[in-house]
Amino acid sequence: MACLVLPPQGRAKGVVTFTTQERDQFINKHVDIRAGITALKSRYLVGLHHNWHDTSFRHDPLFDFNLAGEDDLISAEPFPLLPMDACNFAPPVFTPGDEKFWDVLFVARAVKFKGIPEFFRAIRALYDRGQKLRVLMLCPTPPPSGGAESGLRALYERLFEPCERQLFSFITMEWDYPFPLDVPTLAHFYGASRIFVHSAPDERRCRVAGYAWAAGMPVVGMACVGSVLPTLLRKPPFFFECQDYGAFPDAIIAALDNAAGQPDFEPAIVHVSQKTTAGEMVTFLAGLAREKGHRLSLFPINARGFDLRLGRHHGLATGFNRLEQDLTAFITVLKDASDAELAAFAAADDPECAIVAHNPLLPRSVIEARPPSRVLQIARKIKRALT
Repeated sequence: MACLVLPPQGRAKGVVTFTTQERDQFINKHVDIRAGITALKSRYLVGLHHNWHDTSFRHDPLFDFNLAGEDDLISAEPFPLLPMDACNFAPPVFTPGDEKFWDVLFVARAVKFKGIPEFFRAIRALYDRGQKLRVLMLCPTPPPSGGAESGLRALYERLFEPCERQLFSFITMEWDYPFPLDVPTLAHFYGASRIFVHSAPDERRCRVAGYAWAAGMPVVGMACVGSVLPTLLRKPPFFFECQDYGAFPDAIIAALDNAAGQPDFEPAIVHVSQKTTAGEMVTFLAGLAREKGHRLSLFPINARGFDLRLGRHHGLATGFNRLEQDLTAFITVLKDASDAELAAFAAADDPECAIVAHNPLLPRSVIEARPPSRVLQIARKIKRALT
């Protein structure tokens, strides 16, 4: 989404980012929105977060920098790239766990591009070998209009006998899509699992894989899944690449064998942990500001929730991946608010929710539709900061 990364301070620039979906659906289609972002550049560096690998990328000078992986954007001309995105900001709660219960963890939405039937068949092949692993699959399910993969429960029950389903827990979650679990609960399942598997055939830079590396877990998947890590780390014990789905069963066993040796995961953790990547982001932005003849705001960066905040959208997507706020209203607040107001927003638990709570252009009914305790907490924090 449009994300307040840093507030401006006097003549020192702040930082705001927008998503490629916002670019395609709003910014490139509405002259007034594009003009509003151009006006922001007197106070902000403006970035573009690529939520998907952009195969037809052309750098737009409206954006001062791009957030994407090293291999995600192809251009004959040089362009400013910050080689990270939302998946590089796993919250501190994702840490290696001491007590393991599940052998395999898989977290994926019930949509076609995740390759879920192929994951089922890989586990079926292992069970047929007599390797009865304990498997947990957490599967948020979109509403019928949201492109849900149909027939997954029937396929699961056809492939696995009732006694096997005691070992392989396929848990579908139909509430609060796409994030039915809060982050600490999700992190508990990561910490209690030995390895992570992701079967998407062409999804790059998966946030759920980033969580796994932050939790010190080997990851099994196609080459695209490994794109979160630098090239030199896309190998055991961190990543077990599969050329095709037939390779998954052996790769899963190899990853489990490696996990048993408790290898040092720190080389991978530093690339996906909020604690280290936030500092790298500030270093890049300060250098970019200097190149452009500006100073960067010295306000401490609040990277809390960047794993979700950088990639969610205003007026697009569903559930907690969407804010019911007009993008123009968000831009207006960033342009017109005082430094003190913007600093209060940036320090909030969720800065963009704080802006929604503050914004008089947002209908009150929409504010009241959000979880009231969280919105009230944010609103009170802003009030305290401004009085």
